[in-house]
Amino acid sequence: MSAAHGAGPSGAATYRPEIDGLRAIAVGGVVAHHTGLGLVPGGFTGVDVFFVISGFLITGIIAGEMATGTFSQWRFLERRIRRIVPALAAMLWVTAMAAWAILTPEDFRPFAQSLTAVSVFGSNLLFTQDAGYFASAEGMLPLLHTWTLGVEEQYYLIFPLLLILCRRWKPGSMMPVVAALGGLSFVLAMVLAASWPQGAFYLLPTRFWEFALGAVCALLPARPRPNGWLALAGLALIAAGFWLIGPETPAPGAMFLLPTVGTALVILFAAPQNAAGRLLSLAPLTWLGLVSFGTYLWHQPLLVLAKYVWFGGLPLAVTLGLVAGSVALGAASYYLIEQPVRQKRLLASRGALLALCAAALAIPAAAGVAGHLRWWLPASGAEAERLGALQTDVAPFEAVTPAGPVNYVVFGDSHAGAYRQALSERFGEGVLLSFPSCLAAPGVSNKRPEEADAAGCGAMPDRLVQLVSERKLRTVFWAQLWERDMFADGLAAPLGFNAGAKRLEQAMQRLADRLPAGTRIVILGNVPTAQAGGPQLEGGWLRCRAYRNVACPASYPSGKAQGIAINDRLKALAARDPRFTYVDTAAPLCRSGRCLIVQDGTLNYWDPHHLTLAGARRVVATVPNLP
Repeated sequence: MSAAHGAGPSGAATYRPEIDGLRAIAVGGVVAHHTGLGLVPGGFTGVDVFFVISGFLITGIIAGEMATGTFSQWRFLERRIRRIVPALAAMLWVTAMAAWAILTPEDFRPFAQSLTAVSVFGSNLLFTQDAGYFASAEGMLPLLHTWTLGVEEQYYLIFPLLLILCRRWKPGSMMPVVAALGGLSFVLAMVLAASWPQGAFYLLPTRFWEFALGAVCALLPARPRPNGWLALAGLALIAAGFWLIGPETPAPGAMFLLPTVGTALVILFAAPQNAAGRLLSLAPLTWLGLVSFGTYLWHQPLLVLAKYVWFGGLPLAVTLGLVAGSVALGAASYYLIEQPVRQKRLLASRGALLALCAAALAIPAAAGVAGHLRWWLPASGAEAERLGALQTDVAPFEAVTPAGPVNYVVFGDSHAGAYRQALSERFGEGVLLSFPSCLAAPGVSNKRPEEADAAGCGAMPDRLVQLVSERKLRTVFWAQLWERDMFADGLAAPLGFNAGAKRLEQAMQRLADRLPAGTRIVILGNVPTAQAGGPQLEGGWLRCRAYRNVACPASYPSGKAQGIAINDRLKALAARDPRFTYVDTAAPLCRSGRCLIVQDGTLNYWDPHHLTLAGARRVVATVPNLP
């Protein structure tokens, strides 16, 4: 969201109410999209509208001051700090306290990471690594919208320097240089939208063209004569972007020319004497435009945290109430924080401004680090510790340790890692060899051939054979989420349960043939899982406890346990092939016909299907002694 307000009622330059009306449309699209009601599929492109507006206003301010010899980089940055930081800090503090009260420990950690990143205006860089805009870790969602502030702050630091260099080199070079760089940015965006979509979406180099489009509008020698038809065409293009662009559209690709070019047309051709200008100058729209920055800051935490505590879709009345609350908080931010600070009724001196803003951001930044390191746990952390449900740091997917003699390997996917500590407590240190979400045996795996990690998953059996031979390991503990669709090598269609299970059994026997004689393969069957207890447990029992409108069962009928059918096949394999030993994971986790999520005061699962240490210990206690 553009934080640049430009010249307004309190500014010295000519106020254009239609720009505030345009802001109102942009923030309305973004908020409507984030409600999840599906009314405006491409409403998130309101951000692109803001970027063009920001490029126009910021360039106009800088170029105008350069022309009169009054431009100062430090004064420019001070204005940006006054505009952004106090309002942002207020939102961060309140959101951090609400997240602490609401989130589970597993969701609080990514929230803490994003809290630190936002505080240093680097959240777009973090989200490039860890979060897709439309599919992100729940903990990152409350602050996901702040990626735009990261992009804008990076733009504010770099763009004035670019204009200074252009002016010193050749004053008339500003517009052609900005236009050329904008064109290169657009080409880069289209290339990366296909090859690295997260980078294309979040990074300044692939967003610069949108700012540049607005900047070119500001750098024109003279503003074109108002044209009502072109201005209305611009509004139509923005509307088309709102409805034609969706989450699946490569972003920010060619389709994003709709809202951005539309915004440029409105900026250039809307005026009070034409219909588009009169529409955008309506008092409700201009007022919403004035409070749009605060509305943008507050709407995402309100909507996300409300959805976090409500299983199923939020009632429409609640959603509308949250939207109204976002606007109310935006207005409070504007009148109580933004305007007093910008007009120097508060924090009049630069020193006081910098000191308070630095402290206001340093504290959440430090708190985020503490949350990442688990020195600071959310309110639910105490219960999670009591229930034994805090996830330990996940080991590398392949960890060959220790260097000394060992006699077993834990092999499989992330479920193998869940057993690592419990097995080491009973049998001493072993080797972990695992690959995320991968079930593979010679000639078969759960990965489609076109999946990016299919080759890595398919190579796991060979790596196991090599490891067992090199380290002279005598036992393989094979632990998986076994209930998966299976694919034969080179085939894109799943095999179906019976054909897939048969192919898997045969492949497991072929793998046993390749291992040294006498190697014992202990199959740890599919755990019953917590998720089988009902849809409210899809995120695990602790996640379910965060909901305020549903009950969370501590157990469920054993007939609903996940993996019953595949477990029967694995058990039969072990019964007819003495190289395999089957461990029934349901036996220690279920009692009297019910599978236990909470057992003897501790949780068996820290998420929908991964065992806690307590649950893993219960299973490992039933494993036969090693030879």
